[in-house]
Amino acid sequence: MSIKMIAMDLDGTLLDREKNIAPADREAVRKAVAAGFYVTLATGRMFRSALPYAQELGITAPLVVYNGAWIKDPVSGEVYGEWSVPAAAAQDVVDECMRLGFYIQAYIDDCLWTYRDCEEVRFYSRFSRVPYLVKGETMHHLPKGPHKLLVIAKETEDLRRHLEEKFAGRIKIMASSSGFLEITAPGTSKWKALETLADRKGITADEIMCIGDSENDLEMVSSCGFGVAMGNAKDFLIKAARVVTAPNTRQGVSIILNSLLTQQIEVPLE
Repeated sequence: MSIKMIAMDLDGTLLDREKNIAPADREAVRKAVAAGFYVTLATGRMFRSALPYAQELGITAPLVVYNGAWIKDPVSGEVYGEWSVPAAAAQDVVDECMRLGFYIQAYIDDCLWTYRDCEEVRFYSRFSRVPYLVKGETMHHLPKGPHKLLVIAKETEDLRRHLEEKFAGRIKIMASSSGFLEITAPGTSKWKALETLADRKGITADEIMCIGDSENDLEMVSSCGFGVAMGNAKDFLIKAARVVTAPNTRQGVSIILNSLLTQQIEVPLE
């Protein structure tokens, strides 16, 4: 089957170290859109953080954000799918992390909530280019289930094991990058959200190309018809991918997209 849909991660994939898109990558994505491919972003970021990049790239297809917990159209604002962390589970996780002294933030109604103004939230706000709300004690009384929770810490392995054991079956935890634990509802993933979008367009898994670099990209890269790992990707993702392109600092996205556009890779697929 020919490739009809292209889904790309942002951080570590399309974005460089300064969280910008290289001109070559921007041009290649725009060419893919103009050529008629169904192009979208699949990211752990908030919708409001991903939206400017989608606009820069000329992407008008619904965006997969919060690691697949939300699908929203960047033009109409229509929501195509939403899977929040159950409110009770989210509150228990927040309270446990704060009890243990770990920083945790919540994403409610596409707004970033934090207990206090601190180094962690300022760091996150700078690179994601979004504002934040200092909610104080309201963090202990969340009004609804968030799309995602995020722990930021220097060491996360022991905490991850503790949370996965204590809240088994109630949450899902992914490590998107060093020092980040992303917590979503059980069963959520970028790939499941992409399947939801593809079904609406009559696109099969074999007709999807996915490009990523980290743990939260593994399912989509290993499940789609043509999985692409960035040269800077984790080893397990490189092993799962069909093709490895150049790193994000060397415009790996443009290399693989230009290869697709000029039919220099094996398309259609067997």
